[in-house]
Amino acid sequence: MKRLPIALVLLTLAVSAQTRPRKIFISVDMEGITGVVQPAQLGPDGFEYQRAREWMTGEVNAAIAAIRESGPADIVVCDSHGNGQSVLIEKLPDDVRLVRGFPRPLEMMQGIDDTFAAAVFIGYHGSEWTAGAVRSHTISSARLLGVKLNGMEVSEGIYNAALAGQFGVPVAFVSGDRLAVTQLQKVVPAAEGAIVKEPYGYHSAMSVTPARGQVLIREGLRRAMAKLGSLQPYRVTAPIDLEVGFKLTIDAERASFIPGLSRPDAHTVKGSFHDMVEITKLLQVLTSLEAP
Repeated sequence: MKRLPIALVLLTLAVSAQTRPRKIFISVDMEGITGVVQPAQLGPDGFEYQRAREWMTGEVNAAIAAIRESGPADIVVCDSHGNGQSVLIEKLPDDVRLVRGFPRPLEMMQGIDDTFAAAVFIGYHGSEWTAGAVRSHTISSARLLGVKLNGMEVSEGIYNAALAGQFGVPVAFVSGDRLAVTQLQKVVPAAEGAIVKEPYGYHSAMSVTPARGQVLIREGLRRAMAKLGSLQPYRVTAPIDLEVGFKLTIDAERASFIPGLSRPDAHTVKGSFHDMVEITKLLQVLTSLEAP
């Protein structure tokens, strides 16, 4: 058998690696979607929920189209709002994979691993303590007063950037209201953003139209894809100090029974943990406690 020269083999492998589709992870929430400001758009009982699902899916498809303008891409979409079944699966390209339903180990980032080139956040919102942001909360608007990592209060965008960073995956892009975008960009300054609404408060904003929102997302993601290869993951120094605030004191009381958590005041528990995966699993338990 004739053997190929080593140089030719290496060249073949390099070309194969270059032509292999890049993997991009899209995590999509609903509170930061164009036009969404009220509970009427956020759940099955709301009169505009079905329309909001269409706006949400349209923004995901805009992101997919922009990503693929820069070259072939293997894309995983993680439906991260409510029951995890808001994206209209039949309206996605047929080669895209969609994560649906809860519970799942990595919450809003289920499906991510170290093979992805970048993470993209669509429809994100500000954190619990971000005054004026539309539908501001972190992980659970009903149960939590906020989440801190190593002493810093985090939004879901910052939290999920840290979770992606554990796998070495950088965040390339975020869309949402102005406060949601700028909050994430403070810790991930290289991430591109699309501001689809100017917040007036928890339940009000000046929004662009869904069509315009999709244009802004496509433009932002074109810029983001041009940065691939130079983006750096956002990493939180381990061990990670976690602090969780609860709206109900009894929830904090019960959470403090979990080994590794202490209760410094009526509403708060804290502890130190190995990594973001461990913390993400714990937070799902803490936010699923039955109402007293």
